[in-house]
Amino acid sequence: MEIRTYHNLVMTWRMMMLSGIILLICSCHPDKELLPFSGIAPSKHILLALSPDFSISVTGDTINRSYSCLRSGKEFPLTGILRVDGKAYRFLGGDSLRILPLAPLSNDSFGWSAKYSYLFPGKGWEQCGYDDSLWNEGKGAFGPLRGAYPVYTAWGAENIYVRRHVKVDQKEVLEGRKVYIRYICDDQVKLYCNGNYLFEKGFTNRPKCQRLTGEGMNQIVNGNNVLAAYCRNTGGPALLDFGLYIENKNYGDAEPATLKLMDVQAMHTRTVFQCGDVELSIDFVSPSLSEKWDLAGWPVGFVSYQTHTEGKQQHNIKILFDVDMEWMFGKSKVNSWVEQGWHFVKSDSLYLAMAADETTFSCMDGHAILSQKLYVGNEEDKNSGVLLVGYEEGQVLQYDGEVLSPLWNSDGTREVKESMKSVGNRYKELKAECDLLDNRWNSKAFRAGDKGFAEQMLPAYRNFVSSHRFMSFSDNKLFCLGDTLGNVREAYKSFPVLLFFNRTDWMRGLLDPIFEYCEDIHWSKKYPPYDIGLYPVAGKQVKLEDCAVEAAANMLMMTTAVVEAEQDFSYADMHWEQLGMWADYLQKKMKKETYPFTGLLDENDERVKCVLGLAAYRKLIQLKGSLWAR
Repeated sequence: MEIRTYHNLVMTWRMMMLSGIILLICSCHPDKELLPFSGIAPSKHILLALSPDFSISVTGDTINRSYSCLRSGKEFPLTGILRVDGKAYRFLGGDSLRILPLAPLSNDSFGWSAKYSYLFPGKGWEQCGYDDSLWNEGKGAFGPLRGAYPVYTAWGAENIYVRRHVKVDQKEVLEGRKVYIRYICDDQVKLYCNGNYLFEKGFTNRPKCQRLTGEGMNQIVNGNNVLAAYCRNTGGPALLDFGLYIENKNYGDAEPATLKLMDVQAMHTRTVFQCGDVELSIDFVSPSLSEKWDLAGWPVGFVSYQTHTEGKQQHNIKILFDVDMEWMFGKSKVNSWVEQGWHFVKSDSLYLAMAADETTFSCMDGHAILSQKLYVGNEEDKNSGVLLVGYEEGQVLQYDGEVLSPLWNSDGTREVKESMKSVGNRYKELKAECDLLDNRWNSKAFRAGDKGFAEQMLPAYRNFVSSHRFMSFSDNKLFCLGDTLGNVREAYKSFPVLLFFNRTDWMRGLLDPIFEYCEDIHWSKKYPPYDIGLYPVAGKQVKLEDCAVEAAANMLMMTTAVVEAEQDFSYADMHWEQLGMWADYLQKKMKKETYPFTGLLDENDERVKCVLGLAAYRKLIQLKGSLWAR
């Protein structure tokens, strides 16, 4: 088969696929039949899409067995508890991420008393009954006195032997809890408990945790215990600190609620829990996905809740949300105030709010706790409520010498709390809109494919919002920017999802930063860049290789998809000179390069990309004539 014939077949196949996608988009009509549930259960999905720095995801159905996570992988310490007639049920998160000290490190205290020796003290030095009365007496930690770590006793020799006496009044407190040795060492440490070897570890310049096994916990006794450590410094600064910690069970009396339903839709996630005789519905909604109101990029989400019971039996019900601010941000300062009917809580960049009526707030040990009394009955206002979540990103985007504002705060005068109040005052309307849109997209996904297609497509909407910033550019242009700014390959991957959801405004938002960059006098190449920088600074490419053919072809195909979806040539006309230049580059590349035929090619091969890019440009020429002729 000649190469030209092969190229023609590939071009025909790809254009048929492209046409199929476009027809799918154009065939979207209001649903005649409402589908109440999607029935899909992705292995991981976004619960709340607030911003790339703060979007909350959950793995499978573990929503009330482990904590949700941020994009960075850091756990988000949000715990949800429903108390029914005094009995506690956990419907969100875990019990606690922090641990409590039985014998704290020096950076959790003001040092600790110990006996130590720089010389080998003889056999049995680690035993509980060993006589250490002749040892040096000092204060941990041990190391250089002028270092950054809180050291109280100088240690500069090669070896050190340390015995720390720890009193345990009631060992029963440890039962059912995890117990940890927390340590920091430079360079090697061996640890013992009452003479029994625990573990040996190497260098770490920050405190690490080692959970004790059942055998290790059995060595702890009521009364006096000895934690003994031998540390060796192999060179450079020396450092040793160690202590005993216990799992913090703030809600040890709570049992996990029974998860009856987790329904993942395009717009929101709905969960239903059974808490004794009470059924609890929890919905996670990201207003940024709204179509009725222009809320794109709003860093606000909400968790709405409602209780139900069978029959008319009355129950004493209280819902509680607990966020460990100290674990989250490393600081325990929490501000709390009431404003226009909302009780706000703020720590660092995180905002929480609940309706002030019937809401109480407390802060203990760095935990911010909001709770509300609920009443079972037919009055919806008394058995339901909402938790608002807002996040304020600290960085600003620098683009071509100017600072771009986020779309939600384009004039620079809005505050996160104002956006939260706006969302909170109409959260029921927003939720109702989400239900309607979910029915539309759910029905469309199952018409277009099977359950596997729906499971891939529906959560992808929130995934896109959670990984992109919506910025306001001059002339009221919208820029959609990921962590790598103007990434052509990532934009290309996002287009099928945005086509499916008819978000041509966001499609243009992905392309506009690249067009603006290429049409600037500082970009002189005949093809588009692979990217235009790394957030928060545009202008310096992250990927130095040009990937020229791929970038040019992708831009031509994406522009064609926008024109076909909108049935309007004006967008391509604004950038016609650039599009022609890129098509000319691909044409010359095809003529210049001689490719040996090596069998079937995938879509990322340069030959295939050239063909697809030129086919897209040919399609644009046809659309230019047909759409302008209308």
